[in-house]
Amino acid sequence: MYVSVTAFRVEGFWMKIMFQLHGVTSFLQARFSPGLLKIETFSPVRDVNCTLSHWESKEEMLRFKSSGAHLKAMKASPKMGRGITTGWESNQFIDRKAALDRLHAEKGSLISEHDQKDRLDAYSQRSF
Repeated sequence: MYVSVTAFRVEGFWMKIMFQLHGVTSFLQARFSPGLLKIETFSPVRDVNCTLSHWESKEEMLRFKSSGAHLKAMKASPKMGRGITTGWESNQFIDRKAALDRLHAEKGSLISEHDQKDRLDAYSQRSF
C-alpha cells in the first residue's frame, strides 16, 4: 500500500475560501477514485490543513493526483499558500501523528513556534 501525507498552510481570508472549494471537490474526487483505501483530513493547527491517504499503489495515487479537481487545485495552490508532501510504501495503515512526524522529518514543518502555543489536538477523535 502507498501512504501519502500533505500539509498546506493557507494565507489570507479569500484564499481560505478558495482552498475550501478546491478541498471539497478534490476530496470528493478522491473518495470515488480507484485504488483509494482510506482518506482523512485534519488541521493540527489553525490555517494548516492536512490530508492523509492510503492507496493500493503509488500508480493509483499518481493517477488521482494528476487529474480532475485535484490537478486544478494543485495549479491554483501557489496563489493560496504553501504546501509540503511526502509518500512511502507501507504494510499497515498509518495514524495522523506518525504521518505528520515523518512529513516534518523529511520536508520540514509549516507549523511555527507561535502555532505550537495555540496547537489544537489533531490526533484525538472528535465527534460533532
